[in-house]
Amino acid sequence: MSLIQWIELPNLGDHRGSLVVAEANKNIPFNIQRLYYIFGAHSDVPRGFHAHKQLQQIAFCIQGSCKILMDNGKQKQEVILSQSNRGLKIPPMVWHEMHNFSEDCILLVLASEHYDENDYIRDYQEFLKEVHKPFIHPLADVQSSQIGEDSHVWQYSVILAKAKIGKNCNICAHTLIENDVVLGNNVTVKSGVFIWDGITVQDNVFIGPNVTFTNDKHPRSKQYPEEFLRTIIEEGASIGANATILPGIKIGQKSMIGAGAVVTKDVPPKAIVIGNPAFIKGFITE
Repeated sequence: MSLIQWIELPNLGDHRGSLVVAEANKNIPFNIQRLYYIFGAHSDVPRGFHAHKQLQQIAFCIQGSCKILMDNGKQKQEVILSQSNRGLKIPPMVWHEMHNFSEDCILLVLASEHYDENDYIRDYQEFLKEVHKPFIHPLADVQSSQIGEDSHVWQYSVILAKAKIGKNCNICAHTLIENDVVLGNNVTVKSGVFIWDGITVQDNVFIGPNVTFTNDKHPRSKQYPEEFLRTIIEEGASIGANATILPGIKIGQKSMIGAGAVVTKDVPPKAIVIGNPAFIKGFITE
């Protein structure tokens, strides 16, 4: 996805000259609370070097030219501003720098809010930490502090205090993750999944909707084993919707568990298993 988003203003001029009109909440996608402009800047002295938490801005080079670097913490793009009716949209949480001002440059900026120093992030490392912090929906109950960068936890999810969640995971709504659980990086947990104590999920695993895990072969109410059986889902495995995984099982790397399968024993790497009880239908050859 490109970081460069242009706002084109109509030129309503005629034989007498150009006329460019900016209208709040019409061709400018916010209510303009502030306007400022930069002129007389030295070409060898860059400016900017910050991001905003909430502020939206649009920058127009109404005379001359300059270069702007845009950085969202994952990718960087550079663009030249040189058209008076073509503005660059600078959204919140994008680090931006201004370079190579021409001698005649006049940079006009429209802003959605009044000046507030608390809205600025001026340290790049602080920006990276902020932009990569996990997203936790306000309706989720997340007690763990061990949620990896860029992970998303959606509404009505419950994650207990000792659970460990890797980077770039997606934990969908209506899920439960108990204490003695480890999720690797890039794991997807779809809605209706409860991951109980004793389960380890390695990197790049997909767990489909309403997959059922178990951790006790002979459960009784209010009776607990000294240690729950360990279940391991190895890297790159996928588990289809409504499958049931009995306790103490290892599901091999890049294996595929069919929807509704009841898995009662270990699954070898790259195996395709279906049915109740699950049996090997074939192997992934790619």
